[in-house]
Parts: sequence; structure tokens; C-alpha cells
Amino acid sequence: MGEADDMELIYSLIGYPNETEWIEFKEGNSDPERIGRDISALANVAAYLGRPRAYKIWGVEDDTHALVGTQFDPYHAKGKGNQDLQIWLRLFLSLHASYEFRCIERNGLRFVVLEIDAAVGQPVCFDKAPFIREGSSTVRLQPGSAKEARLWERLQAGDFELKIAERDVELDELPSKLDIDAYFGLLGLRRPTALEDALPFLEEQDLIRKQDNGRYSILNLGALLVAKSLSSFAGLRKRPIRVVSYAGKDVLDKTSDVTFDVGYALALEQANRHLLTLLPQSERIDGAYRRLRAEYPERAVRELLSNMVIHQDLSDTHSSPVASVFNGRIVFSNPGESLVPKERMLNAQPKSRNSALAGLLRQMHLCEEQGSGWDIVVASCEAFHMAAPKVESDEGLGTNVTLYSGDSYSRMKKAERREAVYWHACLMYARDDSMGNQSLRERFGLSDSRKDTVAISRLIKECCDEGLIKDEDEDAGDKYRRYIPYWA
Repeated sequence: MGEADDMELIYSLIGYPNETEWIEFKEGNSDPERIGRDISALANVAAYLGRPRAYKIWGVEDDTHALVGTQFDPYHAKGKGNQDLQIWLRLFLSLHASYEFRCIERNGLRFVVLEIDAAVGQPVCFDKAPFIREGSSTVRLQPGSAKEARLWERLQAGDFELKIAERDVELDELPSKLDIDAYFGLLGLRRPTALEDALPFLEEQDLIRKQDNGRYSILNLGALLVAKSLSSFAGLRKRPIRVVSYAGKDVLDKTSDVTFDVGYALALEQANRHLLTLLPQSERIDGAYRRLRAEYPERAVRELLSNMVIHQDLSDTHSSPVASVFNGRIVFSNPGESLVPKERMLNAQPKSRNSALAGLLRQMHLCEEQGSGWDIVVASCEAFHMAAPKVESDEGLGTNVTLYSGDSYSRMKKAERREAVYWHACLMYARDDSMGNQSLRERFGLSDSRKDTVAISRLIKECCDEGLIKDEDEDAGDKYRRYIPYWA
């Protein structure tokens, strides 16, 4: 926007009432923490109200909306510690926060427009806390409040998926950008012969949108699902799936790095096949036969690959979904912190950032029903008697899920054994059952010997003392004791 456009914007905004939640007027307040809280609050309230953006304007009196100008200069202002304001704000605001400062000089007066895009995927936080507007005030968003619940409903409505990836596409250009044949084939539908007859299906599912000028816009959902080249869409260049392999246990010796630059409906199967070729196999004796078995459960690998795509923060432009293969482990990484506490991933009510994308991938049988994925991963690891998957989640680092190879109880570290006990108790609870000494021995592939029975009893006691699990019935005798997760 030019200065003339920005002044027209200011003239338009001062016509709104003082209590308009998505507009903040100030004369000269340059407190960096106040600005950071306001960016969080305005981004979140814009999403809450279904608006594309919100504004903070310097140079306008709050009460009268008179144009008085300001001495505030965002390009020379400082944050805490004398650091440049804009660098300081980036350190304390969520990575997906999107905003822009603009200065206007008019009639000897300076005005500053701070334009803030609505939050996408999850609330925008300042210093790890979300804020929101109530009337003309900025307040902390209270966990469990009706306002928080309503905001999450808005955030999970797939706003990013419905934004435009590319506009003004001619009808005959669409097949070169989207794999329309794959879309119909994966859904098990017969494609109409004429292109014009196929397009209503794509419009109904919000993959494309017809413009008033007769051309088409490709929405993010359409590109993410069946793009022939994801990186050809400017806003989606970080979205292709990568599979990277290393020779050792660290990143010093990379052996391959493959990017699957197509929509996820096509890339997931390609990436899964490639990933499986990188994984080692071991020889097992089955009676009189020697058989090869993969070191990792294929179903867990497939599910974690899908989860890394479905649960990523699509608004994060700094990183992409990556599966990294090391000696002894696979790490599945995606941008965005987990929306549920990591210890409750198996039994919590599922939350999804990208519900429309996930829904179509499920219809194409490329991922499991919502909420069942982690059950499958844990159950698959238990069937292999291997260590439980490890979850790490942080706003700055995103979410990492690690699968470890190996199936020996004796080689597991104490912490790994306790993690396995916790997830086994969660899995049994999800099945409307409870954990016992025998079920845990079976989970680890141990025998009914006294030695193994005693070892598992000690492990269960350690986990109870650690607060990971608890007695299902405190009055039950030792022989009949059963255990459930600590939160049940």
C-alpha cells in the first residue's frame, strides 16, 4: 500500500466506535511489552471475529479519533535490553505471527499503521501467553473460557486452507497445476470427460474457486492436496515433504535428501515407499525358516508420516515436514507445537489445525480416523516389543516424534522402560481395560518366569512412585492389582 492508501485506511478506521475490538488507537505509547501484547490480542481477536486482519494506529486520539500525529518511530524504537524493537518483538511473539509497520507523513504529522493478520492454526502468543481484546482493553486469554473455546473453533475452521495460493488461472491452465485425474482416482470417483464438468467437484471441496472475471483461484487446500509442483506456489515453498538419511547417529554425514514436490495426496505414498527402502531389516528364525523383518513397524512409520503432514502449522514459513533417518532411529519433524499435551496424545480429545486437508486425506485412505493415529503407533511399537515413541514439542522447535529400533527389554534404558509402561497403560485404558503384570510382560516380550515377573513388578512400583500410573482399585490384593494412567 502507498501512503495515500494508508491515509484512506486511517480515515476509514476512525469512523468506527471506540469499543471496536479489532482496532487500537494510540498517540505515543511505545512500551514494547504493550505492543507485543497488543499484536497477540489483535491477531487473536481478528480470528475470533472472522476478520482477515486488525490494526493498531499511532497518531490518533483514542477518545475523539482526532488526527494528532505521533513521535513514535517503529524503525528506531527499542525493545527491552536496548535491542531494536522489531527484532525484539520477533523473539517474543509466536513464529506464525504476521504483521507489518508502516509510517506515513501527512501535513507535517507522522502516523504509524501496524497491520496485523488474523491468527491462523493456533493463537498468537507474546512471551508464551495468548492475549485477546475485550472492548478496548487487552487481556490475557483465560484457559478454559468460552472465549478460548470459540477462538479455537475459528482457528480450526481451516482459514489457511481456504486462502488463495494462486489467482487468475485460466481454465486450460488448471490441469498443468493440479493433478485432477489423481484427485478423482484417489477418491474412487469416475472423472467426467470434459474439464468443465469436473471443476464443480473441485469447487465444492474448496480446492478451487471461480472468480468474477471467469478465471479461477487455486486455494491452498487444492495445491496442498494435488499440486503437480508445490514449490511453484509462492506461499507453499516450504511445504513439500522431505526424507533425509544419514550414515550415523548425527547430521554430520548425510547420504541422501529427497524432496517430494507434489501435493500430499500424491507425496505421502511416494515418501512412504522411499522411506521404507532406507530402513534396515534383520533376520529372524521362524521354526525351520529364516525370515527378514523390518526394524521398524511399517504401520507406525506410515502413520507418523501422515501425522507430520496433517498436524503441521501451515502458516510457519521457516521449516518443512521432514523425516530424518539415523542409525537406530527415525525422527518425524513438523513445524508447530502439538495442540494437545504430549502425555495425552493417546486419549485426549483430538484437535486438528488442518481439518479440511485431513478430512480429504482420510477419504483417500491415506491416514487414519481422527484420534486413532497415536493408538496405532503405540500398538505397533508394542507388537515389535520396541521402545515407546518419544515426543518433543516446543513452539520454536516444532514437534518431533522419534521411533527407536531394537526390541530388547534388556537394552532399554530405565527412562525408556517407564515411558513404555505409561503408554501401555494409556493404550489399555483406551481399550476400556487396565494394565497388569502379565499384559506388561507381553508388551516387552518377556516370559512367565519368576525372574521376569519380579522385574516387571519392580518396574510397575517405580512407575507408581514416579506418578505415571496408579492403582485401578487400591483395595485389590497384590495378585489382582491392575493399573491405569495417573490422570484417569
